[in-house]
Amino acid sequence: MNFMLSIFTLLLGASCLAFSSLSAPAVALPATLKPEPHQRDPYDWNARHEAVKRRNREVKPEYVMIGDSITHHWGGEPSGDSGKRGEDSWKKLFGPHRATNMGFGFDYVDNAYYRVQNGELDGISPRVVIVLLGTNNLGHRRDTPQACADNMAAFIRLVRRKCPSSRVLLLGILPRKEKDLEQPIIQTNKLLAKLHDGKAVFFANPGKALLSEDGASPRQDFMRDTVHPNGKGYEVLGRELGILLKRMDSAYRGGQDSR
Repeated sequence: MNFMLSIFTLLLGASCLAFSSLSAPAVALPATLKPEPHQRDPYDWNARHEAVKRRNREVKPEYVMIGDSITHHWGGEPSGDSGKRGEDSWKKLFGPHRATNMGFGFDYVDNAYYRVQNGELDGISPRVVIVLLGTNNLGHRRDTPQACADNMAAFIRLVRRKCPSSRVLLLGILPRKEKDLEQPIIQTNKLLAKLHDGKAVFFANPGKALLSEDGASPRQDFMRDTVHPNGKGYEVLGRELGILLKRMDSAYRGGQDSR
């Protein structure tokens, strides 16, 4: 009798635990995060959203890079009307690997959240998901560094849920020419660096290679305008990013070998 009672108690406890985990509330989104599409730029945002999903179904990329116009203008596919201002460095960066450019002009972190929430990473498992977002949150919507970092943390959690086997490389916000944004960018990047866990999520700030001697503003010869790198700037970023990806691959292979 005592034995049967013990078994019943164990089963009841397991059932309660399972029910508790199923009914446990998901982590709430920050109040500042508003997942939604937009049409702030002249291109067809929704058409690009569908093009990215279609490419990922057909190609199954090894790398995806999620971003705003800085990523969209870099190169790769689907290109849309990006102009591919850094196409040569994109080709050098990804070489023979399959990569998807998931950059959308004028995206906030919020808009990228909506895109991933609605299928852009479904059914794929890239080696690395590269994230370069946040400049429009700071520069256009004027979010605080904390709000931008909180939104990014929620976005990274979503990416991890969608692609649990992928590693995430979170890049710091690139320097801009506006003096009033120098400190917000520096402060935001310090907060973003705290998301690094060295296992699934890695933070790096290749934008430092674009800085002038003052350590805060970008070099004029690397920038096409206030925000976007020119071909030379993309070349610098591509070189820095290539080094980071090689290090991540080496660390991953080393970890696999030691098991």
